[in-house]
Amino acid sequence: MILFLRAIPLLVGLLEAFVFWSQRANPALYPWIVIIGVVAVPCASLLISWGRVRFFDMLEKMVPTFVLIAVLAFGLLLVEGTFAFWALVVFASVSSFFSLELLFLLAFNPASYPVNGLSRANIAYVPLIVWYAMSTASGLRVFVQTSIWWQLAIATALGALLFRTTGHPGASLRQNAVWSMLGALVGAEIGLVSLLLPLSMQMQGIIAAILFSAALRSRRYLYDPKPSRRVAWIEASTAAALFGISLLSAKWL
Repeated sequence: MILFLRAIPLLVGLLEAFVFWSQRANPALYPWIVIIGVVAVPCASLLISWGRVRFFDMLEKMVPTFVLIAVLAFGLLLVEGTFAFWALVVFASVSSFFSLELLFLLAFNPASYPVNGLSRANIAYVPLIVWYAMSTASGLRVFVQTSIWWQLAIATALGALLFRTTGHPGASLRQNAVWSMLGALVGAEIGLVSLLLPLSMQMQGIIAAILFSAALRSRRYLYDPKPSRRVAWIEASTAAALFGISLLSAKWL
């Protein structure tokens, strides 16, 4: 049994690549093929963590990965070009393998588990999640005329969920609840900004990812050990520069 569990991260990573490729090859069957990949990661997480990691602890550590795979499946709707498609496939395959591998180490070999390994991975997933979710939602609003409320709802839900599941390890339940509500507000505001800016769907995703990542990162300065003032200036300047360059170089519609 342990050998099977040890192989799960690799097997699921390969499954994700196959499922996303198969869905692309059979677009008329969307989403019935890719949904296999969306469901596979939670099922694999349950198998690995069963009896070794508390269910709610597993959820808190793995939900961003679940969301990333679901958002990548959502992104299949409007992905264009060979490179963009294979990048999406690689993200789905590698992220599922990496997160499940970390979960296995946490469950079966804690001594080898990197400190806050899944928490750090979840933070790294945030820009990808926001970019694919907001660019695809923006594209559907333009090409399919979906309601603006769907885009606002997606942004709000992502804000609440990601602020809750990427919290500082030392945060209390009450603090996480407050952060979740604040995240919903931040997500709603970013969703509103994306509705007002006349930019391409890709640039909508980039702007949303920068704003969301900056808001999420600023929370880190409330917990010890706080980053130095020099680091704060570098991060703030980088975020402002990326935001400004993105707007100045974008093609306005």
